[in-house]
Amino acid sequence: MKRFAGIFIAVLIPCMLLISGCSKSPEEKREAYLSSARSYMEKEKYAEAAIEFQNALQIAPDDAQTLVTLGEVQLKLMKANEAYRSFSRAAAIDPKNTAAHEYLTSIQLLARKYDLAEKQASMILEYDPENKKAKEMLAQALFQSGKKAEAVAIMDELVADQKPLEATIINAVQMYMATDRVNDALSLLSRGSSLYPESSKIRFLASDIYIFKDDISTARTWAEDAYRAQQDNIDAGITLARFYAAHRMDDLFKALLAELKSKFPSDPGPYLLESGVMQQKGDIDGALALAQTARKIEDSTTTKTVIAQLLLEKKDLPAAEKILAETLEKDPGAISARILLARIYLNQEAPGKALSTLDTLIKSIPRRPDVAVPAAQAYIMEGKTSQAREMVEKSLQEYQNNAALHGLLAKIEFLEGKYKEALAQVDILAERAALTPDTLYIGALSAMRTGKAAQASSFADSLEKVSPESWQTLHARSLLALSKGEKKSAYQYAEKALSLFPEKVQALTLFTSIAPSVISKEETLKKVRAACEKHDSAYCHMIIARLLETSGDVEGALNEIKRATALEPENTSLYHALAQFYARNDMMQKAINEYEALVNAKPGDLRAATMLGLLNQNQGRISDAKKVYAYILERDPKNALAANNLSWILAQSGKPADLNEALRLAQIAKDQFPEDARIADTLGYVYLKKGLAENALAQFQLAVEKLPEEPTINYHMALALVELSRNPEARKYVEKALDTEIPFDEREAAQELMARIGDGKGE
Repeated sequence: MKRFAGIFIAVLIPCMLLISGCSKSPEEKREAYLSSARSYMEKEKYAEAAIEFQNALQIAPDDAQTLVTLGEVQLKLMKANEAYRSFSRAAAIDPKNTAAHEYLTSIQLLARKYDLAEKQASMILEYDPENKKAKEMLAQALFQSGKKAEAVAIMDELVADQKPLEATIINAVQMYMATDRVNDALSLLSRGSSLYPESSKIRFLASDIYIFKDDISTARTWAEDAYRAQQDNIDAGITLARFYAAHRMDDLFKALLAELKSKFPSDPGPYLLESGVMQQKGDIDGALALAQTARKIEDSTTTKTVIAQLLLEKKDLPAAEKILAETLEKDPGAISARILLARIYLNQEAPGKALSTLDTLIKSIPRRPDVAVPAAQAYIMEGKTSQAREMVEKSLQEYQNNAALHGLLAKIEFLEGKYKEALAQVDILAERAALTPDTLYIGALSAMRTGKAAQASSFADSLEKVSPESWQTLHARSLLALSKGEKKSAYQYAEKALSLFPEKVQALTLFTSIAPSVISKEETLKKVRAACEKHDSAYCHMIIARLLETSGDVEGALNEIKRATALEPENTSLYHALAQFYARNDMMQKAINEYEALVNAKPGDLRAATMLGLLNQNQGRISDAKKVYAYILERDPKNALAANNLSWILAQSGKPADLNEALRLAQIAKDQFPEDARIADTLGYVYLKKGLAENALAQFQLAVEKLPEEPTINYHMALALVELSRNPEARKYVEKALDTEIPFDEREAAQELMARIGDGKGE
């Protein structure tokens, strides 16, 4: 019995300890979470702190103070929407929680929701009428919403205090300047400098006003006094040095920089400022060396971002990409680094990567132009013009004068075939003297397509002045000459474009569309071959193949197509072209036999299987084609060509189940090749069959931009526009499809659509 009793006690003791450890009250658990959260905050581990605060709120969801602190942490994590919800909950629980109301007002001011900020600040003043911070925020909201007299009256009252806050003085001065009370602003700053003898901010603001008055001597006195007031403040020294640099006081600038480097040896600021000055003078290598010195002193987000910017200016994209990726790994909240990296991905034509990089910014600060512009550009690359438009238009609501946003909206209107609207945006930029080569180009082409020849010539002239040998200039000039019937002049511009830009697909297309009507086919072929020697590409060989085939050299054309597929084995459109070539030249059965033998001999040769599927599809042997594509997808589920073509076949049936599978397959292909015109066309066609005309239009727009002469794509574009009751635009595309000599299966359907639009039945 004693032995059993001993065992019982041994078991009982750990159980008692366990019970004791698990018997904490909810309040004790909550306090433990809060203590842990505060510890994480001290270590700047804000994500972990947020989790612990949320755990505490599970126990006490009505704890307003914890909600406010959670909101502060969420702001540090750049989660403004979540922070706003936390502050809103706190204010709802405790209507007199001033901190919650103040944060809400600040967020609304930053978001430019001035009516809400006014309401929020007024709520504080209802229960705390003497709250000076609330009065000042109310003044800011009123001022920004146009009620300037009311706002300034509040600021007059606040600065009449015996010792107003430094920030209040500065805000009042800014309002005075905006309402032409320059002397009152200077008087208040003079008083402020007496009240705050160590304030460099007040003195530098006075310096700025004297610069505005073009009194550089007095401005310098105030700027130097600002530095004397805070000689131990590196920021004050940097600001004075920047003043010297801006006003070409080179000796003073150099002397002060030397002093700052000696006085603050562990601060990178002087080196970064000097780097910026060198950059402005065009010495990028010198600027980069100084920025790298700054990084050795402090390996920070700022120094690395400056280096990345300079590397981008040197066109060293790989090095810039590497340093920006490193920066974001250590500091995910680095906004500038994130935007720069996204722009690199756009330059690499990787819109998916760009959007992924911008994702947190699109969620938190989508309306900022430096976020909205690259995000919209990425959407355009993916053929999602409706999403691009949404980003741009929302940003324009707050930044109505931003030239980049108007330029991008012009491009969106142009891509959607809304040439009048595109021209209107270009006109806005012209009024503000903010035209760029891109917008001049859009203006020239839009004016041409709306029958405004004089305006088109004017834009083309301006484009030629600022960018005489750019692709945009040569293309616009060539098209303008064609519109006037001046084929020789059009040819000269096209020939120059081909010479300067042999790598550009559009240059090859433009030249081969004009040249045969001006020079012989032989001479055209010779010039295209010369361009291909400068830049060997699959597209070049396809152009040569087309020229050879129309000249009767079928064998030579076939060899060129095969060379193209060898250069770009993953390019799905080349296999389509090869299959169509066999069909046009009565070589289908021979080709089918050849590829069947290859697949039987090597079942794993999916390229041979792909060609077999294409050949069967072109011959109308749809059942055999479906089997081959299914065979390929069993072995390679992400095979873009098989997925795309099987999607097209299924879409033809129109059955709901087939359409769902067609959409899945088309999206597989799209994920692999987001910029491929034929894949975009297939996805658009599936959307059209499913009744999603807007989605379809976005894909057809991408396809038309890539292959503007392809009749099938132009016909599909017309179908989508008719569905959207945009028949005049649709007519242009169906006319273009029917005007070409290129054969396409849907020509008869396109002719029927043309007749339907013509007699009004398509309305």
